[in-house]
Amino acid sequence: MSGIEAPPADATPHRRSHRLSATSWQAIALGFFVLMISLGLASLSARGDLRAVHAELTHTLMAPLQARQTPELRRILSEAHDRGLLTEASLRDAKGELLVDLPPSVTDDSALMLRAEGSLRVDDVLVGTLTIAAARDTGLPVLLTTLLPACALAVFCVLVAWGARTAERRRVAAAIGPVETAATALVRGEPVGRVALPAGHPLSKLAQALEAACSALEQRRRDAVAEAERLARVASAHDEAQWEWNLQTGQIWYSDRFPDLLGYGGDASFAQQFNWGAATHPDDAGTVRRARERLFGREMTHSDDQIRLRVRDGTYRWFRLRASAHHDAVGKPLYVSGTIEDVTRERMTLDALRESEARLFHAVRGSFDGAWDWDIGAGRYFLSPRLSEILGLPQSMQPQTHEQLLERVHPDDLSRLQHAIDEHFLRRESFDIEYRMRHEDGHYLWVRDRGLATRNTVGKVLRFSGSITDITERKLAEQAVRTLVTEKQALLDDVPVAIVYVRDDRIADCNRRCQEIFGHDRRALIGQTMEPFFRDEMELSRLLEGAARVKPQPYAQETTLQRRDGSPLHAYVSVRQLASDAGEAGETIWIFSDDTARRRALDTARREENFSAALVRSMPGAFFLLDARGALRRWNENLQAVTGHRALDLIGKPALDLFPPEFHPLLRRQARRALTHREATFEADLLSASGEHLAHAFSLYRIDLDGLPHLLGTGLDIRAQKDAERSVLALNQQLETRVRERTAELVTAMRELESFSYSVSHDLAAPLRGIDGFSRMIEEDYADRLDERGRDYLQRIRAGTQRMHRLIDDLLGLARITRNEMNRQVVDLSAMASELVADLARTEPERRAEFLIQPSMRVYADANLLRIAIDNLLRNAWKFTSRHDAARIEIGCLQHGRELVYFVKDDGAGFDMRYATKLFGPFQRLHSVGEFSGSGIGLAIVHRIVQRHGGRIWAEAEVERGASFFFTLEPASQ
Repeated sequence: MSGIEAPPADATPHRRSHRLSATSWQAIALGFFVLMISLGLASLSARGDLRAVHAELTHTLMAPLQARQTPELRRILSEAHDRGLLTEASLRDAKGELLVDLPPSVTDDSALMLRAEGSLRVDDVLVGTLTIAAARDTGLPVLLTTLLPACALAVFCVLVAWGARTAERRRVAAAIGPVETAATALVRGEPVGRVALPAGHPLSKLAQALEAACSALEQRRRDAVAEAERLARVASAHDEAQWEWNLQTGQIWYSDRFPDLLGYGGDASFAQQFNWGAATHPDDAGTVRRARERLFGREMTHSDDQIRLRVRDGTYRWFRLRASAHHDAVGKPLYVSGTIEDVTRERMTLDALRESEARLFHAVRGSFDGAWDWDIGAGRYFLSPRLSEILGLPQSMQPQTHEQLLERVHPDDLSRLQHAIDEHFLRRESFDIEYRMRHEDGHYLWVRDRGLATRNTVGKVLRFSGSITDITERKLAEQAVRTLVTEKQALLDDVPVAIVYVRDDRIADCNRRCQEIFGHDRRALIGQTMEPFFRDEMELSRLLEGAARVKPQPYAQETTLQRRDGSPLHAYVSVRQLASDAGEAGETIWIFSDDTARRRALDTARREENFSAALVRSMPGAFFLLDARGALRRWNENLQAVTGHRALDLIGKPALDLFPPEFHPLLRRQARRALTHREATFEADLLSASGEHLAHAFSLYRIDLDGLPHLLGTGLDIRAQKDAERSVLALNQQLETRVRERTAELVTAMRELESFSYSVSHDLAAPLRGIDGFSRMIEEDYADRLDERGRDYLQRIRAGTQRMHRLIDDLLGLARITRNEMNRQVVDLSAMASELVADLARTEPERRAEFLIQPSMRVYADANLLRIAIDNLLRNAWKFTSRHDAARIEIGCLQHGRELVYFVKDDGAGFDMRYATKLFGPFQRLHSVGEFSGSGIGLAIVHRIVQRHGGRIWAEAEVERGASFFFTLEPASQ
């Protein structure tokens, strides 16, 4: 780098004359400066004396000023005036009100007036303002005594300074130019070259310092630029935006990223438009305020909250707001700085995850499946409470490893299970397997196990999770179904009609009678269509269309079919489509009854029959519609033809008149059943006009027309079927023999079960009696040696054994109710309830209770079982009203549509209807034993008894508003 050279030699004389002129002016200026300093010192000396007087008066006036003692204040200032310390004074309070005013006492205009003014403060609190003035003489003696020495000193200083300045100027004149140029460049930030000075020159060190300062400044400038660029790159790589709030000025600085996050990108006026208070969601304003207060109060150093801010389009987005406060030495907040980050997507994902977890939690809690999770890396195994319940495992015995769980798998299924796991891990085959697992009590359960492995990015299995479903009942049902299917096939093969089962327009199965009637091999028919049975494909289409119109009801008609050898077959065909989805062929059952003989006799009559397209007239057999009074409203011609009655004779005719008197009770019962259960099926004889009995199979269906119940009836002539029944009598006898054998085996098994129940109850009761007896002996003989805790333990042991006794008795009672034979008769429910209520009142005569029993309630039921059920319901009401001062218990019945509903109602503790589904299960209690005693078996017994009578039972209640138990029974015939 080239240095900065000294100026040329020819410029020196001009610079010297300029320098001498400048020195002269500097000397004159220095003289005047010394003169002014002298005069100023003299003035300051006088002003300093006045300040000292002001300070002394401030201290003296403080106490009387606070007490507003104006006379005392005036006295103090007057004394200072009398002593000549001041010539004028005024004193004002903090509000500016004038308290004391001493006017000027000097009238000489030539005097120099000096003033001093200052505030009076107590603990930094302004209490007043004091202004004083003093006159100083300005005559000639004073001026001379001050000015002459000052002038002499100024002249001497000018001479000395001029001589020193001249010598120094000459020495450094040559280097001033380059150094001045380098300094100017340094100030402007421009590059500075080397300053070339002779060695040992007085300014050489200054030149070196300038060069070093320039190099350091340039390096720092480069470092600052690099640091600024690096910070800009780091800030642009993050989604966070920075901001800082200057609490002293109220100004807020925002980084360039801040407007982009809020949708104000490119808007230069963002800082003026954006307002935190207006942009913050109202629900989050409190969060921001509390965070600010805690930061200002130093309760925390950093805040981290998620809030919603309104962006430019008016919508709200979620942001993560982080901030910290900076305080001065006394704890006053100066700045608040922080960042914001758009977390809307993360928040939506988190909300969706929480909702998914909630749904999963409720789904698992409401599921009957048991969940499991195998953490392969940690070697831990987790079973859900439901799975532990399925396996009968207490919490302390849960398997902790996969090997411990495999020990419960049936040995015959273990290799199959391990193979399924290996296939799922290695080939990612679906894991869905059924196998047997050992219950804690020793028996095996059939379970269905489904799972899915969780893998890392390279496919390694990290954990294996799934669920287990108890399918024991399904397996037993499948076994029963297989047995039933075998027996059904045997029965179907022996019936006198051909039965064909069609799935997806192909024959899936048929019975042996089909092979006998049509002559086709049974195995050859499987997979074929129904066309080989029909001479005309249009006939097949018509039957299918008719079945489609009335499905799922059967569609039947007489038609002519063909055998394998081509011979005609007159048959009665019934078609029933089982599928309900439109557009699907689904499943169809075909029943063919060989009607060749009867068809030959009726061919002539059938040719002249003209069936109407209407549904009523197209139905096979007799059809009729009964109104609410049991009178005929509509019928088909078949009914007229069968009974021989004319249409005019049937209008409004009671339906009972069409049947013999001995069938009237049956008809009334079946009509009530159809009205209650929507349908009923039975066999009865129609009575023709000539008195002939005609066997028919009837079906009754309840329909509602104009808001009133009606009965729709169909009857098929089963005289031919009756003849066929006689042909299968031998088969029925065989079947009855088999049923009797099975019944005998069942009776034997029931007796063995009863003996086992008695043995179990005796074996369980004996140790309990021993525990209870020995506990009572310890309590009686060693009571004085036991402390209060010991006696409490004995009482708990005895209470537990007695409760176990009651549970055993209740279980046996529940079993006996299920096994006992029923002897139905007419029972006076009102009288029975009155007897039970009297017994209850005698047990606790001190209780106030009101019993309301509806009279004349008579039902058709087993008296013993009904007494047990009513007794349990009344005792239940009696127990749960025991905590009320007065109880009200009502027994009655009400009409619910066409059905009589009986009820037992109380105003006791009631229960929460959310748990009503658990009410009738054994040992299901909705109140603790500490609140109300009992074993939880009573309502289960009531439920079994009502079910055995073919009725229903349900409950309605409110907490502390009582409970009502409703049940249905068959009323006694009037």
